[in-house]
Parts: sequence; structure tokens; C-alpha cells
Amino acid sequence: MKFKLMIWDLDNTLIGSSKLLWNAFSMVSEKYTGKKMTPNEIVQLYGPPEDDVIEKIVGIKKKSQALEDFYLFYRDNHDIMVDTFSPVFDLIHQLRERGIKQSLFTSKARKSADITLEKLGLKDLFDMVVCGDEIPRPKPYPDGVIKIISNFSVSPQEVIYFGDSPLDIQSAHQAGVKGALVLWDSIHQDALNGEKPDYIFLTIPSLQKWIEQNYTEV
Repeated sequence: MKFKLMIWDLDNTLIGSSKLLWNAFSMVSEKYTGKKMTPNEIVQLYGPPEDDVIEKIVGIKKKSQALEDFYLFYRDNHDIMVDTFSPVFDLIHQLRERGIKQSLFTSKARKSADITLEKLGLKDLFDMVVCGDEIPRPKPYPDGVIKIISNFSVSPQEVIYFGDSPLDIQSAHQAGVKGALVLWDSIHQDALNGEKPDYIFLTIPSLQKWIEQNYTEV
């Protein structure tokens, strides 16, 4: 089936950001609580935007200053700690040129998402961007996906959401759209044990092949 709207997750789907996020959250935890966090402990907090994660780590009283430190670390270390999956950027650009709408739905807050999009020159790659602090409920709720669909003249059956987490697939299915699990940089060891995806892409070449087969003009 040819989808008319494609929605993409950001972290571990379009960029490899685990090192940056783990170090940023761990820095905040150590500075404000005296305790370093393991990557596994940090991953367990994923879902809501950074503001809510920071509050869970340091408490509401220290949240404001801790957030400032987090974003400063995030911006200053972005270039050296983030990997980019540029072949996927190329695919998105090509698909968009063929009239397939492209959107981004990330759990990130708008501030960190904008830092990433600006640094990587991706602000003009998408027709719409929705962030975790712009919706009532985080993944796995469907709010973000529904918000994007409502902006385009498409039905849920014409939409697919690509992400690396079981939360992404749950969010997709609750919104009535297809969910594609991408595993080339997934940090979720239980990714295949969660909500059953409609598509699975283990590598970027496997995604490229699928697009070539279904969108021959690309």
C-alpha cells in the first residue's frame, strides 16, 4: 500500500542520540541528587518530554535550574555525541518531492527538538513537527499522531508511523494507523516483545528496498 502521510520518530530512528541523552540525564542526576543513573534506569523514564523526566529525577523544587543545565549540556555536546542516519533523511526528502507528506512526532520537548533540527539542518524536511510538550498525553497515547493526521486530508488507513520503541507502535495503533518498528539503533531490548508492529525494518537498506518496491518513482 502507498501511504499518503508518513510520520517519523526522532531519537534512535533518525538520529542516534542515546549517548547524549544518557550523559545529559546522568549529569543532572549526579549534580542534583548525588547519584549517577545507569542507561537502563534512564530508559525506564522515557515517554514524556524532558521536563517531566527531569522532574522525576530531581523533584519539582530543583526542576527549573536542572532543566537549564540539561539544555546547556544538550546543545554543547550535540555535535560530538549524536550520530545521524543521513540515508533516511535522503529518503524522506525524496518521498516528499513525490508528494508524500512527511511529519515528525517526537517525545522530545520543542526546545531540544529545535536544537537538533537546527544543528542538522532538518527544519525544512518536514511538513509538520509535533513535540511531546505540545500534546495533552505522551506516548503510548495517540494524541500526537491524531494531531498530525487532523492537519492533513488523509484517513488513518493512509498513514504510517516509523519508530524504534514499543511506545511508538502502541501510539500508532491507538490512532488507527500502521506502525513500523525500526531497529537499526533501537535501545529497547523488549522492542519485539511489545505491541506487534505492522512492519519491521532491521536495517536502513531494508527500509530503502521497501520504499523502492512501493514508491518506484523514488
